[in-house]
Order: sequence, then structure tokens, then C-alpha cells
Amino acid sequence: MSTFAPPTAKHPPNHPRFLLFLICAFASAGQLAIDIYVPALPVMAHYYETSAQAIQSSVTGYLIAYACGQLLFGPMADAYGRKRILALGLGMFTLGCALSLAAPNLETFVAARVLQGFGIAATNLLAKAIITDSFVGQELVHAYTYMATAWGLAPIIAPVIGAHLQEAFGWRSCLVFLLVYSFGMWAVLWRYRETLAQPVRLHPATLLKNARKVLASPVFQSCFLAQGLCYSILLVFNIVGPFMVQNTLHEPPTFFGYLALAIGVMYFLGGISNRLHHPRLPTPEQRLRIGARVMTAAAFAMLALALTVGLQVWTLMAPVLVMAFCAGAMYPTLMAKGNSIFPHIAGLTSAILGFALLLVSSGMMGLAGFVSIHSLTPLAVFFCIVGLTVILMIGKLLQHLQPPAADLAKPAASR
Repeated sequence: MSTFAPPTAKHPPNHPRFLLFLICAFASAGQLAIDIYVPALPVMAHYYETSAQAIQSSVTGYLIAYACGQLLFGPMADAYGRKRILALGLGMFTLGCALSLAAPNLETFVAARVLQGFGIAATNLLAKAIITDSFVGQELVHAYTYMATAWGLAPIIAPVIGAHLQEAFGWRSCLVFLLVYSFGMWAVLWRYRETLAQPVRLHPATLLKNARKVLASPVFQSCFLAQGLCYSILLVFNIVGPFMVQNTLHEPPTFFGYLALAIGVMYFLGGISNRLHHPRLPTPEQRLRIGARVMTAAAFAMLALALTVGLQVWTLMAPVLVMAFCAGAMYPTLMAKGNSIFPHIAGLTSAILGFALLLVSSGMMGLAGFVSIHSLTPLAVFFCIVGLTVILMIGKLLQHLQPPAADLAKPAASR
């Protein structure tokens, strides 16, 4: 029995390998566009004659637009088809890439990044939809695995690529890379054949009612807050770290690039650790508690090092490596819990979850922009607050996932 979804007469089939390539290329685009130029932030701040906080706003603005775009493109793709909405989003992204290269001032550059973020939201969101359209059975699981791997590898390799491009050709080469990448996605999109078999009508009243149901769920609230805070650890390091490493510790951009690579690898390994199953190993729920507590302990260890040793490469890196591993280990479980609470409206739930967690992450990055780059203490305090909040959210999540004691006692009483 085939595990590839049957084609319709209207839409000839895409080759499965081509679809996997498309999914990986499109899913990783949003991550690449976030992290490819972060090693160049200090140089860009000098070029635009602005502060670290101001240049970091280009990343925050990108993330906010990325979050909002998902809410718009998700329902539109169900109504008008995947290819049309992908072309719309990709057109915005390409235009934003070109505008960022020609930006004469910081305001224009931030506007270009916002346009990039809004447009690229279509690629990651619709990569998931194309998987659902095209695969069934075990191949569906395999396709999501490929997508998750590409999505996870992008932020690991992007800072290293960006650092080497900057040192070899200047900081604008990172922006040229994104523009060229967008041309590659256009070539892939041109070969793609529509996979939406039956468009659906948009019903604003129904969408609003279901959205309220999702947002009112305590499980959803706990998941997106905890998930967004876990993801923000990488993002905050990637915007504060370059200034600490390059401006304060006087290391080259490539040095930071490899530090970011190490953080990304730890986050990736944390995610892979969820594939280990044994009766003696902790359950997914227990791993959430353990991960949140170890992550918070690492943040307080950073605070102790900041107050005693001060800012050094190892005092910055050692705690963040531990926090990244814990965040990566918790992220898949939080995503699964959040996406599975309303299976009959899984598409809308996924779009809202993506929007909410990116909004939380961008908010954390906005606050991190005010963290001093000359001392480790403010960053450590920031991570301590993040860790304590994650512990609180995990506790709330597990409390609502566990059935009440009275309900557990009913079957026994009825025997």
C-alpha cells in the first residue's frame, strides 16, 4: 500500500524526493534569515552609526512580522492554494532582501527586515501543510522528521556561514546570500505542483470562535509561554553574544560564529535526546520538570560566576550550553502538547501557536536589547527570570494535563 497521498486529476503529482527537498529548503529559510547576519551586528551598528539596541531591533521586528504572517497565510492557503500563497510570501521576502541591500539608513533596513519576516512566514507554515497534503502513514512521519532536522540545523550553521562571509566579503555579503537563497526557492517553487486537493471557504466567525477556544486553554497558554521562553534563549544569545564577544572580549566574528555553532549543536542534541526511550528513563512529563529545573540552575550558576569571576568566554558559554541543551530537550514535548489539544482544528492551532511563541520570543529579544554588553550580571539575571518562569509554566501545564483525583477515583467506585 502506497504511503504517498494519491494525486487528483486537477493536480498532477510531485515526486516525493522533490517534495522533501522543497520542504527542507522552505522550512529552513526563516531560520537562516534570522541567524545569518547576527555575527555582523556590531559592524552594522557602526556602519549605521547607531546603538546595539537599535540594530538589534531589526531582528525583533523580523520576528514580530514572522509571527503575524503565519496567522494570515495559514487560512489563505486553505482557501486559495499553497502555490499562490507561497509565491505571495516569497515575493515579499525577495523584495525585502533587495531593499535591505539598498537601505541607506537604519529605518529603511528595519522596514526591509519586517517585510522579509512577514513574507517568509509563508514558507515554514506551508511546508507543514504540503507534508499533510502529500504524505500519509509512515512517510508522513518521515517527512516531518526531515523538516524538523532542516529547521534545527539552519540556526546551527547560519552564524558560521555569516561570520565567514563577513570576514571574506563584508557584512553585506550575508544579505546577498539571503537574496540568492530566495532565487533558489523561486526555482523550486516554479517546479512545484499544487497539492491542495479541495479549497475551503474562509468563515471569519468560525475562525474567531475557534481562535478564542484555543487561546482560552490553560494547556495552550502554558505551552506557548514555556516554548517561547525556551526558544528565546538561543535568540537572546545570538543578539547579545556578538557584542559581548566582539566588542567587550575583542574576539573576531568567526570566533562568535563557532560559539553560536556550539550552542546550536547543544540545542539540537537536546531535541534528539527525546528519541531515547527506556522504562528506566524519565517520562516526557518528568523530562519537562527536570529540564526546567536544570536550566534554571544553570542560569543561577551563571549569576554566581558573574558576581565572582566576571565576563569571560567560559563563564558566558558554559551555562548557556547547559541551558540550550535543556531548552532543546523540552521544546519537542511542548510543541506536541500544544498542537494536540484540539486535533479537529490542528491547522489553526498550529498557526496560533507559531504566532504566539514567536511573539514571546520577540518580546524577550526586545527586553534583551537593554542588557548591558559589558557585564555578565544583567544577562544572568535575565536568564534566571526566564528559568523561573519556565518552571512555573511547566508546573501549570502538568497540573492541567493530569486528570483530577476525583475523576480517577470514579471508575474504582463504580466497580
